[in-house]
Amino acid sequence: MSGDRSHSDVHAVVLAAGIGRRLQPLTDETPKTLLDVNGRPILGHILDALADAGYERVTVVTGFGADQVRAFCESYDDLAFEFIHSDAFRETNNSYSLWLARERLREGFTLVNSDTLFPIGCLDRLREHDGSALVVDAGKELDEEEMMVRIEDGRVVAIGKDLERGDGEYIGLCKFESEDAPALVRHLDELVEQGRTDEWYEAAFDRLVPDQRVGIVEVRNDWIEIDDREDLRASKRLWGEA
Repeated sequence: MSGDRSHSDVHAVVLAAGIGRRLQPLTDETPKTLLDVNGRPILGHILDALADAGYERVTVVTGFGADQVRAFCESYDDLAFEFIHSDAFRETNNSYSLWLARERLREGFTLVNSDTLFPIGCLDRLREHDGSALVVDAGKELDEEEMMVRIEDGRVVAIGKDLERGDGEYIGLCKFESEDAPALVRHLDELVEQGRTDEWYEAAFDRLVPDQRVGIVEVRNDWIEIDDREDLRASKRLWGEA
Protein backbone atom coordinates (compact mmCIF):
# COMPACT_ATOMS: atom_id res chain seq x y z
CA MET A 1 0.00 0.00 0.00
CA SER A 2 1.40 3.36 -0.98
CA GLY A 3 1.80 5.98 1.72
CA ASP A 4 -0.88 8.32 0.37
CA ARG A 5 -3.73 5.79 0.23
CA SER A 6 -6.40 6.18 2.87
CA HIS A 7 -8.13 3.40 4.79
CA SER A 8 -11.22 3.95 2.64
CA ASP A 9 -9.10 3.02 -0.41
CA VAL A 10 -8.13 -0.39 0.95
CA HIS A 11 -10.93 -1.40 3.37
CA ALA A 12 -14.43 -2.24 2.15
CA VAL A 13 -17.49 -3.19 4.16
CA VAL A 14 -20.01 -5.46 2.42
CA LEU A 15 -23.47 -5.83 3.97
CA ALA A 16 -24.73 -9.34 3.24
CA ALA A 17 -27.16 -10.15 6.04
CA GLY A 18 -30.50 -9.85 4.23
CA ILE A 19 -33.01 -12.55 3.39
CA GLY A 20 -34.06 -11.41 -0.10
CA ARG A 21 -37.77 -12.07 0.40
CA ARG A 22 -38.81 -10.61 -2.97
CA LEU A 23 -36.69 -13.24 -4.72
CA GLN A 24 -38.20 -16.23 -2.94
CA PRO A 25 -38.24 -19.16 -3.60
CA LEU A 26 -34.81 -18.60 -5.20
CA THR A 27 -33.60 -17.33 -1.84
CA ASP A 28 -35.26 -19.96 0.34
CA GLU A 29 -31.94 -21.77 0.74
CA THR A 30 -29.48 -19.43 -0.99
CA PRO A 31 -28.54 -15.91 0.15
CA LYS A 32 -29.48 -13.30 -2.44
CA THR A 33 -25.87 -12.22 -2.86
CA LEU A 34 -24.95 -15.75 -3.99
CA LEU A 35 -27.53 -15.91 -6.78
CA ASP A 36 -25.96 -16.48 -10.17
CA VAL A 37 -25.50 -13.69 -12.70
CA ASN A 38 -23.96 -15.13 -15.86
CA GLY A 39 -21.92 -17.85 -14.20
CA ARG A 40 -20.78 -15.83 -11.19
CA PRO A 41 -22.57 -15.05 -7.91
CA ILE A 42 -23.49 -11.41 -7.34
CA LEU A 43 -20.99 -11.35 -4.49
CA GLY A 44 -18.32 -12.72 -6.81
CA HIS A 45 -18.75 -9.80 -9.20
CA ILE A 46 -18.47 -7.39 -6.23
CA LEU A 47 -15.36 -9.01 -4.79
CA ASP A 48 -13.74 -9.18 -8.23
CA ALA A 49 -14.30 -5.44 -8.63
CA LEU A 50 -12.85 -4.71 -5.18
CA ALA A 51 -9.77 -6.85 -5.78
CA ASP A 52 -9.20 -5.41 -9.26
CA ALA A 53 -9.46 -1.88 -7.83
CA GLY A 54 -6.75 -2.59 -5.27
CA TYR A 55 -8.74 -3.10 -2.10
CA GLU A 56 -7.00 -5.31 0.44
CA ARG A 57 -9.40 -5.91 3.34
CA VAL A 58 -13.12 -6.67 3.37
CA THR A 59 -15.41 -6.77 6.40
CA VAL A 60 -18.50 -8.81 5.59
CA VAL A 61 -21.62 -8.57 7.77
CA THR A 62 -23.53 -11.83 7.48
CA GLY A 63 -26.97 -12.98 8.52
CA PHE A 64 -29.07 -15.38 6.47
CA GLY A 65 -26.93 -18.13 4.95
CA ALA A 66 -23.85 -16.93 6.81
CA ASP A 67 -21.91 -20.17 6.36
CA GLN A 68 -22.44 -20.07 2.59
CA VAL A 69 -21.34 -16.44 2.33
CA ARG A 70 -18.28 -17.05 4.47
CA ALA A 71 -17.24 -20.13 2.51
CA PHE A 72 -17.52 -18.25 -0.77
CA CYS A 73 -15.46 -15.30 0.50
CA GLU A 74 -12.75 -17.53 1.87
CA SER A 75 -12.13 -18.92 -1.62
CA TYR A 76 -10.44 -15.58 -2.44
CA ASP A 77 -6.67 -15.33 -1.99
CA ASP A 78 -6.31 -11.65 -2.93
CA LEU A 79 -8.51 -10.24 -0.16
CA ALA A 80 -8.25 -10.50 3.62
CA PHE A 81 -11.67 -11.04 5.19
CA GLU A 82 -13.19 -10.39 8.57
CA PHE A 83 -16.72 -11.54 9.33
CA ILE A 84 -19.33 -10.07 11.66
CA HIS A 85 -22.55 -11.98 12.15
CA SER A 86 -25.96 -10.49 12.90
CA ASP A 87 -28.12 -12.85 14.93
CA ALA A 88 -31.00 -10.38 14.52
CA PHE A 89 -31.03 -10.31 10.71
CA ARG A 90 -34.71 -11.33 10.53
CA GLU A 91 -35.88 -8.41 12.71
CA THR A 92 -33.47 -5.63 11.74
CA ASN A 93 -32.51 -3.58 8.70
CA ASN A 94 -29.14 -2.65 7.24
CA SER A 95 -28.54 0.26 9.65
CA TYR A 96 -28.12 -2.38 12.36
CA SER A 97 -25.79 -4.43 10.14
CA LEU A 98 -23.59 -1.39 9.55
CA TRP A 99 -23.69 -0.52 13.28
CA LEU A 100 -22.38 -4.00 14.11
CA ALA A 101 -19.26 -3.15 12.09
CA ARG A 102 -18.80 0.20 13.86
CA GLU A 103 -15.36 -0.60 15.32
CA ARG A 104 -14.06 -1.22 11.79
CA LEU A 105 -15.46 2.03 10.38
CA ARG A 106 -13.74 4.82 12.26
CA GLU A 107 -10.57 5.02 10.15
CA GLY A 108 -12.52 5.27 6.89
CA PHE A 109 -14.12 2.69 4.64
CA THR A 110 -15.87 2.00 1.36
CA LEU A 111 -19.39 0.59 1.76
CA VAL A 112 -21.04 -1.81 -0.71
CA ASN A 113 -24.53 -3.28 -0.62
CA SER A 114 -24.22 -6.95 -1.54
CA ASP A 115 -27.10 -6.84 -4.03
CA THR A 116 -25.65 -4.09 -6.24
CA LEU A 117 -23.63 -4.63 -9.41
CA PHE A 118 -21.54 -1.79 -10.76
CA PRO A 119 -18.57 -1.30 -13.10
CA ILE A 120 -15.08 -1.12 -11.65
CA GLY A 121 -14.92 2.46 -12.96
CA CYS A 122 -17.33 3.43 -10.15
CA LEU A 123 -14.75 2.35 -7.59
CA ASP A 124 -11.95 4.12 -9.41
CA ARG A 125 -13.88 7.40 -9.51
CA LEU A 126 -14.99 7.00 -5.90
CA ARG A 127 -11.42 6.51 -4.71
CA GLU A 128 -10.22 9.49 -6.75
CA HIS A 129 -12.87 11.76 -5.22
CA ASP A 130 -11.48 14.09 -2.57
CA GLY A 131 -13.46 13.39 0.59
CA SER A 132 -16.47 11.30 1.50
CA ALA A 133 -18.96 10.64 -1.29
CA LEU A 134 -22.00 8.66 -2.40
CA VAL A 135 -22.26 7.12 -5.86
CA VAL A 136 -25.45 8.58 -7.36
CA ASP A 137 -27.38 8.02 -10.58
CA ALA A 138 -28.48 11.57 -11.39
CA GLY A 139 -30.22 10.65 -14.62
CA LYS A 140 -32.78 8.11 -13.42
CA GLU A 141 -36.49 8.82 -13.18
CA LEU A 142 -37.38 8.47 -9.50
CA ASP A 143 -40.35 7.03 -7.63
CA GLU A 144 -41.12 6.21 -4.01
CA GLU A 145 -39.13 2.97 -4.18
CA GLU A 146 -35.84 4.74 -4.88
CA MET A 147 -33.35 5.92 -2.27
CA MET A 148 -33.46 9.57 -3.33
CA VAL A 149 -30.64 12.04 -2.86
CA ARG A 150 -31.02 15.81 -2.85
CA ILE A 151 -27.91 17.64 -4.04
CA GLU A 152 -26.84 21.27 -3.73
CA ASP A 153 -23.52 22.64 -4.98
CA GLY A 154 -22.11 19.16 -5.48
CA ARG A 155 -22.87 17.89 -1.98
CA VAL A 156 -25.57 15.69 -0.50
CA VAL A 157 -28.01 17.69 1.63
CA ALA A 158 -30.67 15.01 2.21
CA ILE A 159 -31.23 11.32 1.51
CA GLY A 160 -34.24 9.06 1.97
CA LYS A 161 -37.16 7.34 0.28
CA ASP A 162 -39.63 9.91 1.58
CA LEU A 163 -38.11 13.09 0.12
CA GLU A 164 -40.54 15.36 -1.71
CA ARG A 165 -38.04 15.56 -4.54
CA GLY A 166 -34.69 14.07 -5.38
CA ASP A 167 -31.87 14.90 -7.75
CA GLY A 168 -30.69 11.31 -8.13
CA GLU A 169 -30.68 7.81 -6.68
CA TYR A 170 -28.05 6.48 -4.30
CA ILE A 171 -26.94 3.12 -5.71
CA GLY A 172 -25.61 1.44 -2.56
CA LEU A 173 -21.92 2.30 -2.98
CA CYS A 174 -20.10 5.03 -1.05
CA LYS A 175 -17.02 5.91 0.96
CA PHE A 176 -16.46 7.76 4.20
CA GLU A 177 -13.07 9.17 5.06
CA SER A 178 -11.58 9.11 8.55
CA GLU A 179 -12.66 12.69 9.30
CA ASP A 180 -16.35 11.83 8.74
CA ALA A 181 -16.62 8.17 9.79
CA PRO A 182 -16.67 8.74 13.59
CA ALA A 183 -19.61 11.13 13.25
CA LEU A 184 -21.45 8.56 11.14
CA VAL A 185 -20.85 5.95 13.83
CA ARG A 186 -22.36 8.32 16.43
CA HIS A 187 -25.51 8.63 14.32
CA LEU A 188 -25.72 4.85 13.95
CA ASP A 189 -25.32 4.58 17.74
CA GLU A 190 -28.23 6.99 18.19
CA LEU A 191 -30.51 4.95 15.93
CA VAL A 192 -29.77 1.79 17.90
CA GLU A 193 -30.16 3.57 21.25
CA GLN A 194 -33.57 4.82 20.10
CA GLY A 195 -34.61 1.29 19.11
CA ARG A 196 -34.74 2.20 15.43
CA THR A 197 -32.94 -0.93 14.25
CA ASP A 198 -35.43 -1.38 11.41
CA GLU A 199 -34.14 1.74 9.63
CA TRP A 200 -32.12 1.90 6.43
CA TYR A 201 -28.57 3.08 7.13
CA GLU A 202 -29.30 6.08 4.96
CA ALA A 203 -31.21 7.46 7.97
CA ALA A 204 -27.80 7.93 9.62
CA PHE A 205 -26.45 9.50 6.42
CA ASP A 206 -29.36 11.96 6.45
CA ARG A 207 -28.50 12.99 10.00
CA LEU A 208 -24.84 13.41 9.05
CA VAL A 209 -24.99 15.50 5.89
CA PRO A 210 -26.11 18.84 7.41
CA ASP A 211 -22.84 19.01 9.36
CA GLN A 212 -20.37 16.99 7.28
CA ARG A 213 -19.67 17.51 3.60
CA VAL A 214 -20.50 14.39 1.57
CA GLY A 215 -19.99 14.75 -2.16
CA ILE A 216 -21.25 12.71 -5.08
CA VAL A 217 -19.76 10.55 -7.79
CA GLU A 218 -22.11 10.15 -10.75
CA VAL A 219 -22.92 6.94 -12.58
CA ARG A 220 -25.53 6.35 -15.26
CA ASN A 221 -27.29 3.20 -16.46
CA ASP A 222 -24.41 0.73 -16.02
CA TRP A 223 -25.37 -0.49 -12.54
CA ILE A 224 -28.25 -2.42 -11.01
CA GLU A 225 -29.69 -3.18 -7.58
CA ILE A 226 -31.16 -6.69 -7.58
CA ASP A 227 -34.35 -6.80 -5.54
CA ASP A 228 -36.68 -9.07 -7.55
CA ARG A 229 -36.80 -11.45 -10.50
CA GLU A 230 -37.11 -8.64 -13.03
CA ASP A 231 -33.92 -7.09 -11.64
CA LEU A 232 -32.18 -10.47 -11.78
CA ARG A 233 -33.12 -10.91 -15.43
CA ALA A 234 -31.98 -7.37 -16.20
CA SER A 235 -28.67 -7.96 -14.41
CA LYS A 236 -27.96 -10.93 -16.65
CA ARG A 237 -28.53 -8.76 -19.73
CA LEU A 238 -26.44 -5.91 -18.34
CA TRP A 239 -23.59 -8.18 -17.26
CA GLY A 240 -23.75 -10.34 -20.39
CA GLU A 241 -20.05 -9.87 -21.06
CA ALA A 242 -18.95 -10.33 -17.43
